[in-house]
Parts: sequence; C-alpha cells; structure tokens
Amino acid sequence: MQLTVQGTGPPVVLTHGFADDAATFDRLLPTLAGHRLARWDLPGHGSSGVGPQPSSRGTALAWLDAAVAAAGPGPTVLVGHSLGGYLSLCRTVIDPTGVAGLVLVSTGPGFRDPAKREQWGTFIADYADRHGIPEGARGIAEQPDSVVLDGLAALDVPVLVIVGGDDVRYHAGCRIIVDEVADAALVVVDGAGHFPHQTHAEVVGDKVREFLSRVSG
Repeated sequence: MQLTVQGTGPPVVLTHGFADDAATFDRLLPTLAGHRLARWDLPGHGSSGVGPQPSSRGTALAWLDAAVAAAGPGPTVLVGHSLGGYLSLCRTVIDPTGVAGLVLVSTGPGFRDPAKREQWGTFIADYADRHGIPEGARGIAEQPDSVVLDGLAALDVPVLVIVGGDDVRYHAGCRIIVDEVADAALVVVDGAGHFPHQTHAEVVGDKVREFLSRVSG
C-alpha cells in the first residue's frame, strides 16, 4: 500500500477514484494546509500493488482504515472522489467511529436494483480494460449490496457533496445522498465535469476549507 502522510493538525484522509491515483488531489493541497493529510493509492493503482488474492470492496475498506489510523489521532474528515467517495461513505455507514465529516466529490451511493449493480459491473470491467487496471484490482469497485443506500438516513455526520454541473451521470446519486442525510449540503460547480477538484480547484477548495473549519476547527 502506497501511503503518504504530511502536515500537522486535524486529520484528513484523501481517497482517489477508480483508474486514478492520489495525485488527483494535488491542486487541493494548499486548501488543506494546517491539517495532517493521509493520501494513498488504491490496490492496483498508482504505486500500490495487488496482493496474491483478488482485491474486493472489503480490501479497499481495510486499506482506508489503515490510512485513517495513520492520519490520527482524533476525529478524521474523509475526502473522496468518485469511487473514493463511495468507499469513504461506505466506511462511515458501516462504522462512523472516528469520522468527523465527509467530503464527497462526484460520488454515487450505489444501487439497490441487482440489475443496475450488474450493469455497473459491466461498465467497470470495460473501463478497467481501457485504462489498464489489473484484473486483481477491479473488485474494489464492486457493488455486491445496497448497504450504503440503506444506511444513509441513519448517518449522523456532516456531509459536503460536490459535483460538476456537466457531470450529469452523478447528479441523481449526489441528490440522493443530500436528501437522505440529515446534515448534508450540495455544491454544483458550474462548467465542471467529473473532476471539479482539478478543473475548478479554487471553487472546490473554498468550499472544502469552509467545511473543514466547521467540522474540525
């Protein structure tokens, strides 16, 4: 597992999306000054290898827990993009212990309909083929159940959801999160696609800074 920890202050863990790596957050780093940051590469991504057994969502969640432990001590803000946001949300739904808040960028909450989960699996397989993701790492994007959707209403941490105005594929999922979670806010970044933290870093950075000031001091 490739993990980098830097800075001092309230802990923040940054988790990237599928077929990406931790460098996706480079343009947000000035925003996060004054925090202890843990950035890591998912299995089979960036500088992280794949173990002898195929990776799964459980593997990714275990690695996320390791990043949280490395960033601590203290309540941690989880920042995730796309799959990284889903994993951060999933971890918090399953066990909110130690989570001060969530920043979810271009993130969906998964699917209840088994047919849609199957369609998602087909999409991920094709996407992985096109982006050179190893076979053993593809399971991290699996949707085996609807645990996140089923747990949203009970989530009791502040959540900031950010989505690009042109990223229409994710609009419905982002709206579901905001509608279901009691303390959640949605920011739509005009003119941005699936990577608003890169293309509109100043806008996204301002919103993240405000959120961090609120939840982590």
